[in-house]
Amino acid sequence: MAANNRQHEAPVRDFLTDIVRRPEDHARFMNMLSMLEHMGSRKIMVSQMDRTLTEDVLKHLAEEARHAYFFKRQAERVAGKSLDGYTQDNTMERVPALMYFGRLDAGISAQVTDEEAYPWVSLIIELRACWLYEIYNDVLSKSGLKLSLKSLLAEEDMHLAEMFGMCGQDTEKLQRLSAYETELFGRLWNKLCIASPVAKAA
Repeated sequence: MAANNRQHEAPVRDFLTDIVRRPEDHARFMNMLSMLEHMGSRKIMVSQMDRTLTEDVLKHLAEEARHAYFFKRQAERVAGKSLDGYTQDNTMERVPALMYFGRLDAGISAQVTDEEAYPWVSLIIELRACWLYEIYNDVLSKSGLKLSLKSLLAEEDMHLAEMFGMCGQDTEKLQRLSAYETELFGRLWNKLCIASPVAKAA
C-alpha cells in the first residue's frame, strides 16, 4: 500500500496542511470523515445482523460509531456551531465521499464470498484510515491545534490487526483489493483538491 500511495502522500499532506488553517473548511472536512466513519459502523451493523454477533464485531461497530462522534464533535468545536447531519453545506464533497464508500463496498464484495465481505472490506478501509490518519495527525501536531488522533489511531491499528487475522495470508488478494481502493481514493482526493480554497483561488 505504501508503494501504491506514494504519489498521493505529498498532495494529501499539502491539502491537510492548508485545510487546518481554515476553520470553516476544516470543520467541513472533519464532518466528511465523521460521515465515512458513520457509514462504516452502519455497514457493520447491516451486514452482520443476520449472523452471529460476536463481542469483537460489536466492539468494532461501537468504536466506528465513536469515531464518527469524535469527528462530528471536533468539527462542531472548530466551526463554533452545530453541524447537524451530513448536508451538502456542512460536509466537504459529500456526494463523492458517498460514492467512494459505496463503490468500495460493492467492488470488494463482488470479488469475495459473502462470508469474506465483512473482514475484507473492513481490512481495506482500515488500511486507508491508518494511512490517512497518520499523515493527518502529524499535520495537526505541527499546526499547534489542540487536536490529536493518537487514541483513534490506536483503535484503528487494533482493528487492522484483527482484520488481518480474519483474512489470512492471501497477499495477492490483498494487493489487488488495495490497488482497487487506491484508485477510488485517488478520485475522491482529486475532487477534494479541486474544491479546495487554494485550487479555487488559483
